[in-house]
Order: sequence, then C-alpha cells, then structure tokens
Amino acid sequence: MVNRSRRAARWLFPLAVLVAAPALAPAGESGESGEPRWLENAKWLGDRFVEWQSPYGSTDLEKCPHRSPPGTPTIAVVQGIGPQVRALYQLYEQTGDERYKVAADRYAVFVFATLHDPPTPLTNKIQIAGETRDTNSSAWVYGKALSPCFEWFAKHNPEEDLLTLKAYAVYRWLQRHRRDDSYFGVGYPNGDFEDAQFSCDLGEVGTGLVGFYQVTGEEAALEDAKGLARYFLTDHQPGSARGVWSPAQGTWLVGPWPGGGAEHFTGQQYDQVGWGWSCFVVGEFLLELRDLVDDPELHATIDDHCLRALEWMLDNCQFDDGAHGMFGRDDKWVGQTAAAILLHSELRDRELITQEFREDYGPKIEKSWSWLLEHTGRDSFPDKGYVRVTGATTTKPSENLMWMMAWTVEALLAGGPEFAE
Repeated sequence: MVNRSRRAARWLFPLAVLVAAPALAPAGESGESGEPRWLENAKWLGDRFVEWQSPYGSTDLEKCPHRSPPGTPTIAVVQGIGPQVRALYQLYEQTGDERYKVAADRYAVFVFATLHDPPTPLTNKIQIAGETRDTNSSAWVYGKALSPCFEWFAKHNPEEDLLTLKAYAVYRWLQRHRRDDSYFGVGYPNGDFEDAQFSCDLGEVGTGLVGFYQVTGEEAALEDAKGLARYFLTDHQPGSARGVWSPAQGTWLVGPWPGGGAEHFTGQQYDQVGWGWSCFVVGEFLLELRDLVDDPELHATIDDHCLRALEWMLDNCQFDDGAHGMFGRDDKWVGQTAAAILLHSELRDRELITQEFREDYGPKIEKSWSWLLEHTGRDSFPDKGYVRVTGATTTKPSENLMWMMAWTVEALLAGGPEFAE
C-alpha cells in the first residue's frame, strides 16, 4: 500500500486540536453540548446519514428525504452516497464513534455492489426482461467508487482485501471511457455531442484514480491521472474538448460543448459558465495529484489554476453576508459555501495560500466560514441547504443535496480548528 501520510496529516491536525478544543474555542463558539460548535454541527449532519441508511446499506426509501423513488436511474441513487462515505469516515476519525465507521463501511460496500461494466456499444442502457434499464457504468460512477468508497474503506479496513479485486475490475472498466481529446469521457452524451465531458464528473474520475493508486500502487492509474490532468490545465477552445480551463473567467467551465438544462441549471450554458462544483472537485483532484508528482512546472500550473478558482468563487459567487451561490450570486447554498472552505483548506494545508491572497481574500473566506457555521445547526440549517434569492438554480436532483451536506460536514471539520482559534 502506498504511503498516505500527506492525506492522513490533514485529519491528524484537527484531531489534535480537538483534544484542546475547550481552551481554544472563543466565547460563543461552544454548542449546547459543550463541544466546539463546528464539531457539534458536523455531528448533527453526520447523524442524519446514519439515520437515513437502510438495513442493506443504501439510503433508505422511507427514512431519507433525499432518496429518489423506485424506477429512478441507478446513478441517481448512488450519486450522493460516495461523499457521505468520506464525511462519515472523517467523523469517525474525529470522534472515535463506531456508528460513523459502520455506516461508512456499509455505504461503500453498497456502492460497489451496484456497479456494472459498460454495455457494448458503449452506453448506460441495457435490456432486462424487455425493459430498458440504466446501468451504473458512467466514468464518474467508477471514480466515486474508487475514491472515496474503495480508498477510504481500505484505509479503515486494511485486513479486508476482497474489495481490491472489484476495484481492479472497476479500473479496467474505466478504460472503456478513454478518449483522444479529454483522455476520459464521462460516458453519456450532451445533446448531439457524443460525450458531455463535464469537468465536475471528470474531476471525480481523477480523484478516483489517485485514490486507487494510493491503495494499490498501480502505476498505470497514476499515469492516467496525469493524462487526465492535462484536460483541466489546457485552455478551452470552442469546438474542441482538449481543454476546459477558461482564462477569461479564471476557473473551469462546466463542459466544453454548448448546451444546458442539467442538474441545478435553468438557463446557464455549459461552455460559458463555471460553477462551485467544478472549482472544488477539480481543484481537489489536481492538488492530490500534485502531491504525487515531482514536476515543478506542473506544480506551478496547478497552484495557479486552483488559487484562481478559489478567487473566482469569492469574487463571483459570494454574497455580502458570506454565503455562496452556485454559478454566481444566484441562490445561497450551504454546500457551495462549504466547497469554498474546502478548496481553501486544500490550498492552506499545502502552504499554497500566498500573502497577497491573505491580504485580498482573508476577510472574505472568514466571512464564508461565519455564514457556514451560523447555518449548519439543528435549528439553523435551511431546508435542503438552500436559500432562494434569484431562483436561477434548482434543488434537483435530490441526491445532490446529500452530496453538499457531506461537503458541509467536511468543511466544518477542516475549517473549525483554523477559524475557531
């Protein structure tokens, strides 16, 4: 198994601070339990994930308000589960509460049980007893399964190696999605375009490749991750899918092709806008890859793009009160505010926050943290983690609301020790 000290260190620091939390927490930061409010809020949200789990490991059809009904494509059902896995494991690391580990283990195994190899010809459709069914075979599903599900399960269950066999199968299936332009495709079309090649989905593929490599040491996966990174570090040119970075906006576009109407969208166009999803998902992948590659030029490009993406979030999406919108200052989202905190934490942990950034954006990220803390309590969390302002974003699909709740748990755990001091 590859050394994971860099990733582990991120969570050892908050744990160490937690031991001394009562002394560190300033007035007003302690919750009703006496714990730091950031930890109390994170546990309250994480407890929902435990309560919403079915006996067989999925989100429960009756208990979970964000589970789509039977007949929904399989990919929608598992969409919010992967992020819950990582959030629950992190809560377990912080608290030692076995409930979080048990739930995370079962969620991870459930995701692996749902996966399907890509049908031929490459599609997400399959016929079963005369009925067309959607399979779990998109590239992003494989990425989410490899990390956090496989990576974090293996980290917490080192004696169990059977999921490794399935992980290698998933990695082989992922190769079916290889392309000449974006290195991997997502595995479904965008209108007349053969593959949507959305940046957020392919960012998940990248994180999955890094996680798979971290556990297995499979060098081919690291090479795939480096190949995919070029897609995010290459400027977008209309009519091409070789790159998805927008120098003009200073962030990644949703996708390289024209179109609209996907999740949370109203009138936004994929090749014209950035959004908080890609800022964090892609940024996280590139920064994790950075840790594994000794290439100063690559490091410099990753550092520049990730810092600029965070600046884009703060310049374009942050409201005056600290809340963040999704494509801009559209509607206030707890999960999008959490995404900004998390990208900041990823950069901070690698000592990539420049003095200039601190001077220009330090007060803004602190304001993001304050709004997040104030809107994640039992009585303060807004319905669906969403506050309507313009109505330019939607709360569909429901599983994505759990995804952003998981980010919120992680952001509370990552930001608490820093911002509470």
